[in-house]
Amino acid sequence: MVSDSLNTKNQPESLSSIFQWMPTCALIIDKNGIIVEVNEQAIRFFKASTQEDFIFDKQNIKNMIIDYHRANELIDNIKKNKTITDKEILLRRFDKTIASVDMNACLFPDYPNWILIQFKETFLHSQDILNELSQAYKREALRLKPYLNKPGKEALEQMIISNILDEVTKNKPTRNDQVKVVGEDRIDLLTQAYPQLSNSEIVLCGYFSLKMSIENVAHLTGKTPNCLRVAFHRILRKTTYKTGKEFLRALESTK
Repeated sequence: MVSDSLNTKNQPESLSSIFQWMPTCALIIDKNGIIVEVNEQAIRFFKASTQEDFIFDKQNIKNMIIDYHRANELIDNIKKNKTITDKEILLRRFDKTIASVDMNACLFPDYPNWILIQFKETFLHSQDILNELSQAYKREALRLKPYLNKPGKEALEQMIISNILDEVTKNKPTRNDQVKVVGEDRIDLLTQAYPQLSNSEIVLCGYFSLKMSIENVAHLTGKTPNCLRVAFHRILRKTTYKTGKEFLRALESTK
């Protein structure tokens, strides 16, 4: 009988070699979600120090997936269907940053107690450059402020507040599947609780309901933190909550 745990005694040498040389971020978990093996790409992706950060501390993949309910659902589906292809999820890394990834998972045919998971980051790093470029344009535009007359200063202020300069990032790939990242069940609950909100506002609330920071949401959506703050306050005005903290607590309590 094969043990649930993957170690040097029961792991075939060929499997170990192939796994470590896989070009993608990959890890092996047992059916309870405990991580029993990771490759070098996974160590770098999760920004861990060594393999021991995963193994000795008995890290559970469920704790790394942002939505715990969704994590349980994914593992149950893998055990039932034996494979999952291109499922987009949100992961928390060791440095507390959030990554949006495409997950592929399957059971090992010869070792049914093990699940192989591969991740591919979906967010394009070029978006970071575009966001930085937008911010640089704003800073340069603000340097003109002392030389403008009153109407010019007012126009500049409005331009900055309205994030007009963010139009330079319009050539980024659209993310039409953001609802899938948050989880359709959570989106349904938020839609029922806040029917006055638009679809895009519900998706934004979905991110915040997972206790994600403004910076994390900005990284995933390609929006600037200031743009998201404006959107959040616009949403808040459509609700009966008096403060943003009160509204966030209500979102985070969504089950």
